[in-house]
Amino acid sequence: MPSPIRVALIGCGGISRAHARGYAALGSEEVRIIETCDASADLAVARAKELGAERVSLDWKQTVGRTDIDAVDICLPHDMHAVVAIAAMECGKHAFVEKPLATTLADADAMVRAASAAGVRLMCAFCERFDPQHVETKRLLDQGAIGAPMLARIDHNQNVEMPVGHWIRQADRLGGGAIASAGCHRLDLLRWFLGEVSAVSSFRYFEPDRMEGEVAGIVNLRFESGAIGTFTINWMSRKQVWYERFWIEGAGGSIHNHDGLRVHRLDSASQEPQRIDLPAADAFTEEIRHFLGCIRDGEEPLTSGADARRTMAVALAAYESDRLGAVIDPRTLM
Repeated sequence: MPSPIRVALIGCGGISRAHARGYAALGSEEVRIIETCDASADLAVARAKELGAERVSLDWKQTVGRTDIDAVDICLPHDMHAVVAIAAMECGKHAFVEKPLATTLADADAMVRAASAAGVRLMCAFCERFDPQHVETKRLLDQGAIGAPMLARIDHNQNVEMPVGHWIRQADRLGGGAIASAGCHRLDLLRWFLGEVSAVSSFRYFEPDRMEGEVAGIVNLRFESGAIGTFTINWMSRKQVWYERFWIEGAGGSIHNHDGLRVHRLDSASQEPQRIDLPAADAFTEEIRHFLGCIRDGEEPLTSGADARRTMAVALAAYESDRLGAVIDPRTLM
């Protein structure tokens, strides 16, 4: 059996709890958390105890330079992703980076170049691609279960309210607002499901007392295939009816996840959509498993740095569209 991959967890707040759950599920034979690192000693110690880490650090620069780790898992504020990942990759470490990959396309490009130069894997943590309902949806679409997709609708509803001074309130640290942050998950799914985007138009809503970036937005998309889609996000959904849903209409049927994953084929004798049984799996565990497998096999991750950069371009095209009042081709930002 191969030796476990040795990982340092950098950033021990918020989303790191979900990553920790994934590492714990995989077990020490597959992966070992060697060090936890955070500017807050309390957070670093808490995550170290949870994961059985050997050491705690308050300095990420010291952590990335260690010779006894193979990879870093970066769960830091978005504006720190690039500088920490590039430093780690220059030290020969593989990098698993929370979404979004970075806050600017220039930083994303620098990250991709650093990974290539060092011969290491760079993966963005788009966990939703590893959720069983989305894995099965992708399989059905690729199989042609509903014919050529024509229209997709996807959304995200949440109530995000952070204390004054929190980095999420700052547009430059977040990389914008709700669209670039949580919204990039949904835009990434649309790209995965329907292919590359050729046109974007967008409108945003701001609530300055809550955060500098937009708290809500609508993004309309045209795909290279000719299909169209719309994405809505609301970070002020105080009484949300649901968290996240999608609906994809094709020439031969539809797929949606209202009350479970369901597919309706127009050529079926039944008029009722078929409910799809899904395996029990945790998306965070599965994305980490994929990352570790890519390290062992030398393969490019499904959500590689280059692929995540294309999702970033769609989100940033939405910002340009709203700013200019124009339709933007995200490929021109490549």
